[in-house]
Amino acid sequence: MNIIIIGGGNVGQHVAKMLLEKKQDVILIDKDEKKVEAIRGKMDINLICGNGASVEVLEKAKVHSADMIIALMENDDANILASMLAKTFSKSITTIARVRNPESAGSIDIDTYGLTRKQVGLDVIISPEQTVAEEIVKIIYFPDLDEVDYFAKEKLKLIGKVIREKSKINGMKIKEIELPESSKIIGILKKGGKFVFPSEGEIIREGDKVYFLGTILAIRRTSKLLYEERSKIERVLILGGGKTGYTLAAELESAKGRSFITKLIESDPRRCEKLNRSLNKTLIIQGKNTDDAYYNEEEIQEADVLVTATGDDRINLIASVIGKEAGVKKIINSLESMEYASVYPKMGLKTVINPQLITAEKIMRYIHKEKVVSLAVLEEDVEVFEVILEGGCKVEGKSIEEINFPKEVLIGAIIREGSVISPDRNTILRGHDHLIIVASGKISLSMEEYFVCH
Repeated sequence: MNIIIIGGGNVGQHVAKMLLEKKQDVILIDKDEKKVEAIRGKMDINLICGNGASVEVLEKAKVHSADMIIALMENDDANILASMLAKTFSKSITTIARVRNPESAGSIDIDTYGLTRKQVGLDVIISPEQTVAEEIVKIIYFPDLDEVDYFAKEKLKLIGKVIREKSKINGMKIKEIELPESSKIIGILKKGGKFVFPSEGEIIREGDKVYFLGTILAIRRTSKLLYEERSKIERVLILGGGKTGYTLAAELESAKGRSFITKLIESDPRRCEKLNRSLNKTLIIQGKNTDDAYYNEEEIQEADVLVTATGDDRINLIASVIGKEAGVKKIINSLESMEYASVYPKMGLKTVINPQLITAEKIMRYIHKEKVVSLAVLEEDVEVFEVILEGGCKVEGKSIEEINFPKEVLIGAIIREGSVISPDRNTILRGHDHLIIVASGKISLSMEEYFVCH
């Protein structure tokens, strides 16, 4: 695919890097000359210095022949305008825009005169703060797990868990583990950082992150192998009242069937006033306008979950260490800069939400030409995606063994007419099956040849 990325910030560079690894043709646009030169020194990519929301620059990027434009500039209006302009050059181009306030997309300052998002030219809107908040909510719901995702309209659940010394499966071979029916191990991130696809003789060791896929009931039973008792979460403390902190508090307030005592600490008095007007159940605490505003040890000690979303990784890190020493059950960090990505694990802080990865994950779903319904990135080079098998495609009517998929591909589950099938090598694929596939990111896009009719 020919893809134009506008915006060379952290997210833009990360998405570009992932696309280049997948052998896509990418042009990256940014108006900051120094940033463009810095990117040129880091990756082999076509670069244009200029305003990506201008006709002249888009023409220079050959937008008329592009398959997709991804607008990741800091300004929502600019991203929307770039998408609108791209559609005037090509009606078939897919437009993806980062919009931090999605509700404004139909009444933005550039004046869309009440037009719908589609009419404006926005195919996909991505709000990183909303996505991060949704990810944190899942972790709060399941605090004993390290990763949670859903597939097949929540019929299937994927969980990731770092194995502790006292885990029942520590030291066991995969073939020795008695997993409930309709669940399986789909991958292991070894303690050293290498992702491996499961084999019967693979030994699970302390520090390995093991990924399981199965029905909701099966995964609930599987969880008993990973921890004895589920942590009870009542008190949530959010540090930072920016878009992420606010969105998270709002999500927790609207949680169905769950009730949390939520507190939010914010240093800006004006922001606190706005939060008090917008949130009904969350207690807003105004801290002093210093770093120490977030080091309220008494509040941290009372929390079951501590979420650090101040926008400053140094503040987040120190507050998290205080929480760890205070024995907080779950500490969740929203990462701002990749510079700190390696620091958190060294401090024993394992639950780190990376907005760059999450935004890239959302975008990557639309890069696939096959009918991808949902997608999760387990690690930077491993994807799990749900694809609909077209009738009459190359693999229809063949068994998994006959198809001979690449070794870095695993069919984790099949949803057929609403029922979940745990496949083996003799399972025959049918048209309209929903397949849950685990694949190396480098070959995931090449899966098109199997699933799409030509």
